[in-house]
Amino acid sequence: MSVCPLLRDPFPRSVFVTGTGTDIGKTLCSAVLCALWEADYWKPVQTGEVSDALEILRLSPGTPIHLSTYQFAEPASPHWSAQLEQERIDLPFLVENLPEGYFTVVEGAGGALVPLNDQEDMIDLAQALDLPMVVVAPTGLGTLHHALATVHAIRARGAVIAGVLLNGPSHGENARQIRDRGRVDILGRVPELYPTDAQSIAELIQQWKMGDWADPCAENTPIQATKATSKTLAERDAQVVWHPFTQHQTAHLPLEIKSAHGALLHSSDGAEIIDAVSSWWVTNHGHTHPKIIRAVSEQAKTLEQVIFADCTHEPAVALAEELLPLLPGGMSRLFYSDDGSTAVEVALKACIQIARQNGVPVPRVAALEDAYHGDTLGAMSAGARSVFSQPFDPYLFQVDRLPTPAGSWDPSSPEAQTAAKIALDALENWVDAHTGEIACVIVEPLIQGSAGMRMYPRTYLEGLDALCRERGVPWIADEVFTGFGRTGRMFACDDLPDRPSLHPSAICLSKGLTGGFLPLGATAFRESIFQQFLSDDRSRTFFHGHSFTGSPLGCAAALASLRILREPWTPRRWKILEGLQRRFLSDLAERNALRGARVLGTIAAFELPEARDGYLAMGGDELAPRGSDIARACRGRGVLVRPLGDTLYVVPPWNIREVELERVYDALGRSIQSAGSKRG
Repeated sequence: MSVCPLLRDPFPRSVFVTGTGTDIGKTLCSAVLCALWEADYWKPVQTGEVSDALEILRLSPGTPIHLSTYQFAEPASPHWSAQLEQERIDLPFLVENLPEGYFTVVEGAGGALVPLNDQEDMIDLAQALDLPMVVVAPTGLGTLHHALATVHAIRARGAVIAGVLLNGPSHGENARQIRDRGRVDILGRVPELYPTDAQSIAELIQQWKMGDWADPCAENTPIQATKATSKTLAERDAQVVWHPFTQHQTAHLPLEIKSAHGALLHSSDGAEIIDAVSSWWVTNHGHTHPKIIRAVSEQAKTLEQVIFADCTHEPAVALAEELLPLLPGGMSRLFYSDDGSTAVEVALKACIQIARQNGVPVPRVAALEDAYHGDTLGAMSAGARSVFSQPFDPYLFQVDRLPTPAGSWDPSSPEAQTAAKIALDALENWVDAHTGEIACVIVEPLIQGSAGMRMYPRTYLEGLDALCRERGVPWIADEVFTGFGRTGRMFACDDLPDRPSLHPSAICLSKGLTGGFLPLGATAFRESIFQQFLSDDRSRTFFHGHSFTGSPLGCAAALASLRILREPWTPRRWKILEGLQRRFLSDLAERNALRGARVLGTIAAFELPEARDGYLAMGGDELAPRGSDIARACRGRGVLVRPLGDTLYVVPPWNIREVELERVYDALGRSIQSAGSKRG
């Protein structure tokens, strides 16, 4: 136990609170000091429409508040905000207005060197007021430079520094470095208060007064505790984590990914790995895009989560307002969920419930052969029966299976058009046979991703749309994979010049929706679907929801991602990437006798020579698909790919550099040749 320096005598009770920058907790720390010393509060210059004095009153009720001498509307540096209103901040006038309170906490604006006018800054104001300066510094990454630079600047100008008050979680090493290198007292640490309110501050002060105060410089750092273990991250993972689509009996240890940027993953051993699959097709703009980081960070400061039944919030409404007009087919309602599977569940359940409300006892659902729509039970029911679904077959509802239009590697070939015609004829026969019994048809538009990147002609979608509209059959476009630019257009169902428009009843979205930052699903509906749930009869309510429906953080990320998508450069980038994919894939296919080399927008795929169907084989013998062999070899060459059996594909983030994409194809070529030579 030791006495907090802020409670020691003699210690000045009137201080000038500055910081290492803006938005680092000066007002919170000022509230703590006001409550601790029963001091007055004064912010000489306030910028922005919201006064920090109101926050002081919330955090420290009863604190005497002195009005700001200057207040400007623009939330910027005092000098700039004053200029915008054609004023100049006068330092002597501020000194004249210093309150006469016995103890006064004076809060500056921004950091210590933020300008007041064209000649003077916050340090000059503190000196003119004859007040020692308390520097508020965060405890985390980056604080050493900013804290030490602030301390040195104050001393260099001859001002008095009372010490540094830390704000944030424990990090004893940073506290020690600031103390020793800056030769400055550490006055204490205001921990993360939850909730951040007057009661939490009162409890903190009571702890300090009771002697329950720990010297921040003596605290252990979480980083030191983490490094104490002798096991690697992958070894620790193997003891406690269950990974998706992984047979842990035979699986290799996972890659230890420490960080990511652009198209690159950075492993814990310092290696760079190119993410050639956009981390399961979600990271379209590239990892850690600064605009999405900023959007999520700002949203987290105000509202991280709220129940979406009975409540709404700005990010959810704004996202719907901006997204719906971009969707094909005249969508008018957006239902939020958690991911692609749940987006599909929402669409299926809505269509099935409508059919049931219209008197159909067991509504029929149709989907394509080899379809994949997700791994929840309803979405799995719509997918093809396979080894993945076999354990659950007794619990899946019956779905009528329609022939796939993906009859050729090249969607523009005569063979593909013939397959599309056969598939449309089968669809029409099915509709004729089951008129009055149908809930919906669900398809993955233009490409069946998990079936092996099987591409098919748009003519099938046009025929399906025309038939369904004529017969009044709802159809669902599962754009979880294809949405947000993957096919070279914003959506696979987008209108094309001189081609019939498409009018799905519902569109399922996820994956690229948030730029890969956060889980979020959305299902868009036409107004005719929504209207069929409006009734005075509560039983006709659509009883579906998730705990994180309409996540404010997810919606904020999606809004930022959508705005990036709408920038003029983004579609040009799709075209550039498509051209690079075609060039590199053509060369790879020619050198290695690959089958079915194909490109759709930013998606490239091919089959290995003598490819065999099936996902279960692990490679390593002449009878097994070699996709897994190629993936392991590419991983050793710094490229992450994840084959679909013997189908390999490249679906990279759009900001991948040409040299990085060239490395991907070089790794694929070398790995294919290496696997071939071993088998020979």
